[in-house]
Amino acid sequence: MEKKSLAKNSIFNMAYKGFTALFPLITTSYVSHVLLPAGVGRVSYANTIAAYFVLIASLGLPSYGVKAIAQSNVDKEQRSRTFLELFFINFVATVLCTIAYYLFVNHFPHFADRRPLFNVMGLMLILNIFNIDWFYQGMEEYVYISVRSFIVKIASFGLMLLFVKDESDYLIYALILCIATAGNNLWNAWNLRKYISLDGIRRSKHGIAVDTGLHIGRHMRPVMILLASSIATDIYTMLDSVMLEYYYGETNVGYYSNAVKIVRMTYTVVIALVAVFYPRISMCYKQKDYETGNALINRGTQILLLLALPCVAGLMATSGYVVPLLFGKAFDPAISTLRILSILILIFSIAYFLGHIILTATGMEKMILRATVTGAVVNVCANFALIPVLKQDGAAIASVLSEVVVTTILLVHAKKYYVLKFSRHYILSLVMALLVMLAVVFGMERLLGKSPWMVLLIIVAAGIAYFAVLLLLHNEIVEKLVKKIKSRGKHL
Repeated sequence: MEKKSLAKNSIFNMAYKGFTALFPLITTSYVSHVLLPAGVGRVSYANTIAAYFVLIASLGLPSYGVKAIAQSNVDKEQRSRTFLELFFINFVATVLCTIAYYLFVNHFPHFADRRPLFNVMGLMLILNIFNIDWFYQGMEEYVYISVRSFIVKIASFGLMLLFVKDESDYLIYALILCIATAGNNLWNAWNLRKYISLDGIRRSKHGIAVDTGLHIGRHMRPVMILLASSIATDIYTMLDSVMLEYYYGETNVGYYSNAVKIVRMTYTVVIALVAVFYPRISMCYKQKDYETGNALINRGTQILLLLALPCVAGLMATSGYVVPLLFGKAFDPAISTLRILSILILIFSIAYFLGHIILTATGMEKMILRATVTGAVVNVCANFALIPVLKQDGAAIASVLSEVVVTTILLVHAKKYYVLKFSRHYILSLVMALLVMLAVVFGMERLLGKSPWMVLLIIVAAGIAYFAVLLLLHNEIVEKLVKKIKSRGKHL
């Protein structure tokens, strides 16, 4: 198949991830005023329960499926066979988890007064059968994913405005959330006919399948390992909030969780630009084209650092503005928490690109599980030691320590698959740009005062200063981007 533009895919994937991160803030603002805290909390709790069953039903396919499809994208028959193998695994797991979910919510007394809500939310699980975004990511169809998601999200918000009118409409709100999932997944299924063919399944004269050519067993070990990694990560990331609530109550959980939301949203947008390298890198390792694979890893790492470093430095410098602006003065204790957690943007990004992607692409998923379990142990010990003394800041430090351990283990096992080479000029240009950016931030802070709304102006000015310095110092990544924009402009 024709190779798609990594630059174009990166831009569309960043727009998709950014919109996905911002969209809940938009809808929550409207829904919170209509359903009030009780209604929002009711639906959110049901959604959380359903989401855990979806996590188990999905196994490790959201990650493994991208690699498997990318590596089988040689011809339509091979791609179709791999897809059908993974789809069958997803189908069986989803059916079993759906049965378990409905038995759980309809027979456990705790859910007795909210069964209609949980039964509606179960549609999210049923529709997981067609949750095949991993296929389109493996095909590098990021433009399709972005456009589809944008249309479905706007349509679902329109339905909320039309039908969610008062506090009693929480069931309608839950149904619309499921419809949004249905829109994405059913659209995926309909669009699939262009990429998949069933001609490769051989049948006898009587129409009975004799040899389908499907080898489902070869996928089971890696998807189960990645599932175990996901569950372990979820457990230890939840432990922070559980222990904070136990020691200090819900207020401190609020400080911590809001700081975490900002970091996760920023990190999601940063890795969106390099996530599109995953299918291409997987194909390179499958074809033993290590030179091209290494070049892609170096290029992706340069892009990652170019974005992650200013995000870390900028968030640390502007936390005092960002927190009051987004959450109000009541959340000022979260400012120091956000400063501590900011470093996770860089740590998460490195762990994902130079750890998870490489180890999954090379079939070393078990190392991801080992790193995750080790990180969980460190996180538990650090939480017990730090939360009683430092409250939410202690939980933040524990998270940083555990993620440093996880990232270190991932890099130790992944480093043999690539060689990073950065020019001295590239590193110096980044350092100089960061220093100028921080000078702009602190300079504008003195000139404009401490108003939270000033953060918007400061972010824009700092961003312009950062990229202007990179351009003036002839940073190779920025120069390549400018050349591409100019060449595209000439053809318009």
